[in-house]
Amino acid sequence: MHTSIPGAVGTLFALDMAVKQYIEENVSEKEEKNFCGTKVLIRKVYNKGFAFNSMDSEPDKVKKASVITTAVILMLTLAESFREGHKVTKTAWTLLSAGAISNTYDRIVRGKVVDYIGIRSDHKILGDVTANLADVYILIGSVLMWMRESENDNRKYEQKIEY
Repeated sequence: MHTSIPGAVGTLFALDMAVKQYIEENVSEKEEKNFCGTKVLIRKVYNKGFAFNSMDSEPDKVKKASVITTAVILMLTLAESFREGHKVTKTAWTLLSAGAISNTYDRIVRGKVVDYIGIRSDHKILGDVTANLADVYILIGSVLMWMRESENDNRKYEQKIEY
């Protein structure tokens, strides 16, 4: 078993939880703080649903779906941890696991997910989006997984056209 995966998942989870706790204690819902002179904003937004508040009127279904999805991700991460090599895939599963655990923990314990990263933008949709580190982990993990699968698809295609 690749022993750094549980440690990495735990570290990433703890980092997001620490930032969420800091936001809970130090940022009001009406406040927006500029982060280090960049277009990144720190604000506190609660989300009872999935991304973009989808299904926010059905928090119980969201919790159940989150628990099931997180369990599946954890099982796949565990299975991947026994394989030799596959560093990109292991990194992707590690990030997906940490993000899923963090947001699911929030949904179960707080009844909502604490989001705190925004972007100053003239585009309304982009300016309205608020995320957290767990969402960033999930995004990066998904992109890595997509890149890995695309690479595998290209190899399969190239093997088919070889004579």
